[in-house]
Amino acid sequence: MPFAVHLDLDPPSAAALTPLIDAVERADPDAMTPRRAQVAPHLSLGVYDRLDAAAMSASLQRFAALQPACDIQLSSLGLFPGPPAVLFAAPVVAAELLDLYGRLHHAAARFVPHCWVHYLPGDWVPHVTLGEGMRPALVPAAIGNAIAAWQPRAAVLNRLSLVRFHPVELLWSTALAPSHA
Repeated sequence: MPFAVHLDLDPPSAAALTPLIDAVERADPDAMTPRRAQVAPHLSLGVYDRLDAAAMSASLQRFAALQPACDIQLSSLGLFPGPPAVLFAAPVVAAELLDLYGRLHHAAARFVPHCWVHYLPGDWVPHVTLGEGMRPALVPAAIGNAIAAWQPRAAVLNRLSLVRFHPVELLWSTALAPSHA
């Protein structure tokens, strides 16, 4: 089972995405959403085929001790057409987010050989998944429902987590320091 390093949205930011997650679930009863996966909405920084969870947790703890929460602006909806199709909220790719991402990958450098290519520097597309594994015929309805519920919004990434999936199993998590803003 693969592993992922997440930056979790704080509870108010996650709650603001509920109408969009509802929209995906209405369109495709079989789509995997954060609610159905029993995971908070999040931005994945890295996905790994395998790793030593204890060693990664130690690296993440050192990283998190120096990392304040990160304010982002979710500015648009996006789609990875798949398969599987993934509908997501996309943040503005600001310097602060890219810097955080780069420092995380530096802190986890020993695990890079096992990182999925789409999460490596130069290939990473930051996104907050709203639904994945949608049936192709239902993707247009999911997009339409999400557009009807969409509005750009500020969000806060306030927690760093290590999970194993599917099913999602939380292995380690810690709060980040309050943001400097």
